[in-house]
Amino acid sequence: MSDNERGSGRQREWKLKKGLDAFGNIFGINVCFVIGCLPVITVGASLAAAYAMSIRLQENEEETVLRGFIHEFKRSFKQATIAWIGVLVVAAVLVAEWILVNTQTGAISIFYTIVFYLELLFSALALAYLFPLIARFKTTAKQAAKNSILLSVGYIFSFIKITVAWVAPIALSIIYPIIFLHTWYLWLLVFFGAIIWGTSHTVRYVIGQNEEALKNTEEELAEEERKKEEAERLKEEGREILKQEEAKRLERAAAKAEEEAEEVAEEAEETEETAKPE
Repeated sequence: MSDNERGSGRQREWKLKKGLDAFGNIFGINVCFVIGCLPVITVGASLAAAYAMSIRLQENEEETVLRGFIHEFKRSFKQATIAWIGVLVVAAVLVAEWILVNTQTGAISIFYTIVFYLELLFSALALAYLFPLIARFKTTAKQAAKNSILLSVGYIFSFIKITVAWVAPIALSIIYPIIFLHTWYLWLLVFFGAIIWGTSHTVRYVIGQNEEALKNTEEELAEEERKKEEAERLKEEGREILKQEEAKRLERAAAKAEEEAEEVAEEAEETEETAKPE
């Protein structure tokens, strides 16, 4: 066997191993994601954790999927849940507006339709990188949405890739129920994980190009949070000082009242002594 053939064989083995590792990671991420979504309200935290693990595994960080997923789920739970509730509210508003659009006719219908699609586009821009940013950085849901819009506009083709990767298979399953009936078990096993794994490559590239700016934003938020904590601490100290001063004032007032009571008692005794017959 020639060196070229041996080299080609090793390359095929390496590609096969890499493919099997990727499939195993996709399966593990998918199962963790689906289980994490069961309470519904935790979909955001589950999605953030899935993206965090996908990116870390693609960056060859040695860690088991389950342990890493649980850690990331807990870490991003608060902000990811806030973001998910915001997504549900926006979705409900868009559905209501779509129903309203379909009840209108003429020029007002055209106006409402334009407004609806602008709002839909704006929501998609905010959603594209929302949960990956929450997974990657210590940030708030509001700031993550702002950064997602900026990244989506700045990397419009990447935004389109991510949006199509999520919307196309889900839309097909909804529009053509027969497809879902034949593939529902694949959603439970690999489809979500495959979408997350595939879009993570794009997310890593875009975030990597803006890592420094995003970290600066993270540091600014941390500084702002520190200032808020400091202000709250000073307020608490101020309240404690006021309590202490109030307690001292009440103590002085009580002491003064006691002295006055003693004086009144002494005067009463003197009066009694004076009033006694000789």
